[in-house]
Amino acid sequence: MKQIKLIVAFVALLLLQSCIYGHGDDDPGIVNPGYGATVMTRTELENSIHLLDPQAVTKSGKIYIKDNYLFVNDVNRGFHIYNYSDPQHPSPMAYLEVPGATDLSMRGNTLYINQAVDLVTLTLDNNAIYMVKRNRNVFPQKTAPDNSSIPYDENAIIINWYPL
Repeated sequence: MKQIKLIVAFVALLLLQSCIYGHGDDDPGIVNPGYGATVMTRTELENSIHLLDPQAVTKSGKIYIKDNYLFVNDVNRGFHIYNYSDPQHPSPMAYLEVPGATDLSMRGNTLYINQAVDLVTLTLDNNAIYMVKRNRNVFPQKTAPDNSSIPYDENAIIINWYPL
């Protein structure tokens, strides 16, 4: 009976050793080198929204339809805006460059966009877009697709991840 208790205790200790930090990938101080971050300063981020001529979609994300507008997210880059008055033939109108953006919501003529860590409010008026407000640090920093992260300073904002 003593041998069985001793074997059970030994197996339990072997299993518990994997719970101790400091070994290989379990160490929270180790950064997974599988992805690199594209980073902007706070000033660069706040000056990075531009309305440009139509561009080709590189990595499409969410789609949003409002009245005669179709918005197609280009993941972490911005939004392609189409005239959607004829759903069978949407025509490109413009490209809204918003680095770090992945989602959009709209109420009336007001657009709400997540831009990396910020919530940006814009107004759409006669095919022009105007900045209304920026709420800073509403969202957490973006994490890599494998949920890893990198150390960063307060002025560095991650807008995208790329495989190394």
